[in-house]
Amino acid sequence: MLSKTMQEALNRQIQMEAQSSQAYLAMASWAEIQPGLQGVTDFFYKHSDEERMHMLKLMKFVNERGGLLWFPH
Repeated sequence: MLSKTMQEALNRQIQMEAQSSQAYLAMASWAEIQPGLQGVTDFFYKHSDEERMHMLKLMKFVNERGGLLWFPH
């Protein structure tokens, strides 16, 4: 079982990972329609996926320990 303090810290980190993933995704979307930026596009998509994977690993960690996940509206 996770302490309340640990659960809150993990939820904040999950939130940051999700926000980072979305930011990279937005940048990838912009770069994708710019001429000559395929390398930049690939970089941002890759990093968006990495941040999402960090988020999912943390979510699984919390769930496996009976913690509660919450997501902002």
